[in-house]
Amino acid sequence: MGKIAQAASGRTLQKANPQGDLQRMLTHAWPRIQAVMPKHMSSERLFQLALSTINQTPKLAECSSATILSCVMKCSALGLEPSAVDGLGRAYILPFYNNKSRQMEATLIIGYKGLIDLVRNSGQLKSIHAQAVYEGDSFDYWEDESGQHFKFRPNRSVEHKPENLTDVYMTATLQDGGFVFEHMTKAEVDAIRKRSKSPNNGPWVTDYEAMALKTVIRRASRYLPMSTEAKSAVASDEQTPDYTSVLQPTFTVEPEVVQEVPQAEPQPEYGAQAASVAVDTETGEIVADTVPETPEVVLEDEDIPFGEDA
Repeated sequence: MGKIAQAASGRTLQKANPQGDLQRMLTHAWPRIQAVMPKHMSSERLFQLALSTINQTPKLAECSSATILSCVMKCSALGLEPSAVDGLGRAYILPFYNNKSRQMEATLIIGYKGLIDLVRNSGQLKSIHAQAVYEGDSFDYWEDESGQHFKFRPNRSVEHKPENLTDVYMTATLQDGGFVFEHMTKAEVDAIRKRSKSPNNGPWVTDYEAMALKTVIRRASRYLPMSTEAKSAVASDEQTPDYTSVLQPTFTVEPEVVQEVPQAEPQPEYGAQAASVAVDTETGEIVADTVPETPEVVLEDEDIPFGEDA
């Protein structure tokens, strides 16, 4: 074996697999994440969705593991499933660069349907509806001394493109008979979009209508019944939650390692006889072929198998 090979044999190599490391951390942290999960939520489903989010968003591997696990724990606490992989739009875990910390961080963005779920979980909501209005739809909205009023009739032939959206509104009926109405123009929605953390990527690009509907529901959230934790989640939307103190033990999971097994020198098969050739150094002529004798094996008493005669 050469010197380089000898120096390399038997060494332990660290495998470059950041997504695999995140998966092991997620598994290790799961008992803590599951502990804050509401009873109606499926632990197995949330785990698979979180894992899919990590695997299908490669740039998350560049983020701090603390921020990724904190986002998953926040989803668990709120009863929301990360939906960037299934299109349900309840919550998104997306990577962003933090200029202050100078590192990539995972951020939780609550989706349109996730926001509706938070309102419905209060048990005080009778119905809720959000509607996008496009050019060609019949829509009229006005306010007077008796309150807010609107009329809407959709045009089924209208193509629903982001640039064709003109308004969004939402209505909610409460169990006690109360009624909530909120309206925003496209200009107002886009002003919110510009102030968001991801105006040019993520759901604002892939699901513009859903984000516009979320925006009008979020504006109306001050009038809607929600738990204290849900109101806090809405107020801190598009931020990185911090559960470091709870998850701290999980960040010491060792990375996967691969043990490199040294190559063994080739040996003759068992029972084979290796020939030895004698050569005349001056003529190059083969002088004789010799075969080494098989050494005699002598069994001591303690080597004799039990129950057999010597």
